Amino acid sequence: MNAQSDSMRERIIALTAKVLKTDPKSIRGQDRFREDLGMDSLASLELLSCISDEMDLDFELDEAMQMQTVDDAAAYVTRKLADKK
Repeated sequence: MNAQSDSMRERIIALTAKVLKTDPKSIRGQDRFREDLGMDSLASLELLSCISDEMDLDFELDEAMQMQTVDDAAAYVTRKLADKK
């Protein structure tokens, strides 16, 4: 991953930790939201809302629901931001 991807991963980790009320150091890029982090559907929607607000992005729900890991989310947001420019 490049520096931009690493930075985005850190932002997604921070938002995920905020939603889950946990230590960001306990979250890794390859962690799966549901299986590894125990995120339920309500927390998933809260995370999407936080990302949307912070990054000023609109999500396609079907695309967003395919994000299974922290790295998936970072890559998706990076692509959406690039498309927005």
